[in-house]
Amino acid sequence: MKAIALTTLAAAAGLATAAPVLQTGLTNYSVDNAGAATATITVDVSGLTFNDAQGSALNQMLAVGLAVGAEVTGIGWDVTLTTFGASWASEAVLNFEGQIFLTVGSADGGPVSNMNYASGGIIDLSDDVSLPNITLGGDGVLNVEAFDSFVDNGGAGDAVFEQGSVLYLAVKGVPAPGSLAILGLGGLVAGRRRR
Repeated sequence: MKAIALTTLAAAAGLATAAPVLQTGLTNYSVDNAGAATATITVDVSGLTFNDAQGSALNQMLAVGLAVGAEVTGIGWDVTLTTFGASWASEAVLNFEGQIFLTVGSADGGPVSNMNYASGGIIDLSDDVSLPNITLGGDGVLNVEAFDSFVDNGGAGDAVFEQGSVLYLAVKGVPAPGSLAILGLGGLVAGRRRR
């Protein structure tokens, strides 16, 4: 019985320590999971520029390494946006894995300078806005593209997130492979003791 409790604890520890890695030199990240299966990840997006139309090679991409099979269950933001020239705040779009398109300045049909937009917390995708969670595939990376829905400046940059801009991601992880192996080993030990 003690072996089963210990392996369950080890598996839960694997959930808590599956450390995300941000795969871009642009930003930093921090994790607050307080031992829970769902972690809140803060991604600094300061300097992220919205350059061109969706899918353009000129666009900046964030690649946030999480875990294979992890689910992004919520998204929040506290960003400061500045547009350039005739570009509007409502044209700056974040594309999360081609599944969710977030326009933080959707209500501002005009240019802005140092305009703050905040979600007021993490918005639960399935409960609050009836969208499916984003389930990550075999690479465990969340790809986020910054693009402009109406290009005003010909790829020279239409908008930028100013210093101090962050995204919040609620992520439901999966046990790390090592934790699953320990859990399986615990099952073998428990089965062996019965005999």
